[in-house]
Amino acid sequence: MGRIRVCQLITELRPFGAERCVYELARRLDRAKFDVQVIGLRGGEVADWLAAAGVPASALGLRGKWDLGKLAKLAALLRQWRPDILHTHLFHADLAGRAAGYLAGVKHLLHTVHVAEARFLPWRFAMARLLSGSCERIICVSPSVLDHHARRSGLPLSKYRLIPNGIDIDAYVRDRRRRSQCRAQWGVAQDQVVAAFVGRLDVQKGIDTLLEAIGRLRPAGASIRFVLAGEGPLRARVAAFVGRHENQGFVRHLGFVHDVRAVLSAADMLVMPSRWEGFGLAAVEAMAAGLPVIASDVAGLREVVVDKKTGLLIPRENAAMLADSMLALANDAGLRTRLGESGLRRVREHYGIEKNVLAHERLYELIAGPSHQ
Repeated sequence: MGRIRVCQLITELRPFGAERCVYELARRLDRAKFDVQVIGLRGGEVADWLAAAGVPASALGLRGKWDLGKLAKLAALLRQWRPDILHTHLFHADLAGRAAGYLAGVKHLLHTVHVAEARFLPWRFAMARLLSGSCERIICVSPSVLDHHARRSGLPLSKYRLIPNGIDIDAYVRDRRRRSQCRAQWGVAQDQVVAAFVGRLDVQKGIDTLLEAIGRLRPAGASIRFVLAGEGPLRARVAAFVGRHENQGFVRHLGFVHDVRAVLSAADMLVMPSRWEGFGLAAVEAMAAGLPVIASDVAGLREVVVDKKTGLLIPRENAAMLADSMLALANDAGLRTRLGESGLRRVREHYGIEKNVLAHERLYELIAGPSHQ
């Protein structure tokens, strides 16, 4: 019996949510049963993380959607390595993987859908229907993603498999030393409440709604401070807003943060005003750190954050209610503690990385067939 060769293909290798999930899965697969490598259409530092973990990783340097030379290179890499399973993540990697996998003669193709896409992109679901025969299973990271994709694509439920994302829970235990260090760097007193945002600065993540809510709180929120961690297309808008308030130290933009765990250690709540999500990975990480989460009541978040038990759910794009919810948590330490403790229990019950890895291993073994069992 040989090991099952699995190639994970993803659009890029920058340390965002889906990319970090691929990293955790690839480095934790049972090496006695699986031989794994990761390829990104574009590069990023996750390639270095994988290499340090002993997982071969490479980047094609794709310059655009129609960079056919790089697609030919991908097909050549697949022919050379001969994976039993090509497992693609995110839309563009899926398209490239299906084409290159066909050219390379890869026997088995899986795809993971990470987002319940709210933008009007009907051609994506048309492509899913058209190419459904080449993909044996579509993995979805949450029930809402599965329901959304199945309804839009029209594919039978037998094509789908639900495997929720998982995290290394113990890695997010709050660190008092990090808390003190970060707060000193931010100019935040130990008795001030910090609300954190961690994510891309774009429309999907609702950063514009958050800025409006912060603006509403500035006169009344003497005891609350805000840190915004991330980069993205709305960076200029964030920078202008922060610039108007930087003398008061009311809100601080941290830029892209490599160590999210340090931010969570220093914060007292996480805010996720997203317009849509697939799986609230940042919310799960915050809950693992014992933080309450204020999140939009949208698919992908309402499945993770339980309203008034592990956090507060609010209507999306409602800056007034977001401001009221942040102030309510800032003024009630007991409530923050209760919600945070309940959130940690929920994460331990549902979102450990071990469950995620085991579910993938079982699916790979099922797809690869008896010759590898």
